[in-house]
Amino acid sequence: FTSAILEIPSGALADYWSRKKLLVIAPIIKAFCFIIWIFAKGNIYLYGLGFLFWSIGNTFLSGTSEALLYDHIVYYDKKEEYEKILGEKKFYLYIGNAISGILGGIIAYYSLEWTLIFSIIPLLLSSIFASFIKEVPKIQSTEKIHYIEHIKETYKEIRKNSKLFYLILYSIWISIFRNLEEFDQLYYKLINVPLFYFGFLSTIYFGFYAIGSKYAHKLKDMNWIFVLFPLLSWIFLILVGVFPSIPMILFLMFSYFIASILRTLNDAKIQHSIKSQSRATVTSVGSLFLNLFGIIFVILAWIMSKIWNLETIYTGTWIFLLI
Repeated sequence: FTSAILEIPSGALADYWSRKKLLVIAPIIKAFCFIIWIFAKGNIYLYGLGFLFWSIGNTFLSGTSEALLYDHIVYYDKKEEYEKILGEKKFYLYIGNAISGILGGIIAYYSLEWTLIFSIIPLLLSSIFASFIKEVPKIQSTEKIHYIEHIKETYKEIRKNSKLFYLILYSIWISIFRNLEEFDQLYYKLINVPLFYFGFLSTIYFGFYAIGSKYAHKLKDMNWIFVLFPLLSWIFLILVGVFPSIPMILFLMFSYFIASILRTLNDAKIQHSIKSQSRATVTSVGSLFLNLFGIIFVILAWIMSKIWNLETIYTGTWIFLLI
């Protein structure tokens, strides 16, 4: 809910003020999440307060980083390479997650508190690295417009730009994988995967995402994959739900691999389709709908698991993938 409320205001702030400065501030805010968790000691309210800072930090990043990257791509005349560069960005993000999956598992084995302490360090480093970024001129920023005008301009663009509207809709439904992932550890528990291997499986998961993102640009001209790949994932996830077992984890990972390609290419298409200078705000609108859909999906999934069972969450994804 915090993310949903702050998405558009933070995007407009990035367009009106400074994308670079938001990238410097965001990791520091997010670091407070882990600092609070160190002292939470199982207190659910402090745990929730930590997530509040997590969400604020995330919203400052969501529309901002994509807009800043696209500004740089255009400024240095590499617009045609955007899919490749975006894939590289996501590749390093997921490789970082993969490494942390292994290290986190090892560190947590000795002390959960140390995993929180070590999580603060890369966030502070991120803030330092962001301070060295050269902020290039914003795309089409021929005049300075008021903060509120960025929100109004975004509404007009999404209403008139049908291609952008449908790309945002597509990103919402394909985000099913981002939400489905929240239930994977319960699935591992269901099929009796030893707890020690959870970190290892998360590393494989992020590895699949990293590879898919890195090489997604090679498929950027094959528009048919936007129809075929969701249907293919549909088949994989039905198998995962109907035959819960350790071998089915491979099909689950293949689904995430497919999703990483689609998400990278669709994110690139969204950036190419934005015509106004409120780039970060438009991107944040997409993130807003992703967060709202995430809330709805988690509630639906919880209800499905109560009425039927956990596996139904995976088999039930066919509705979203068909849309």
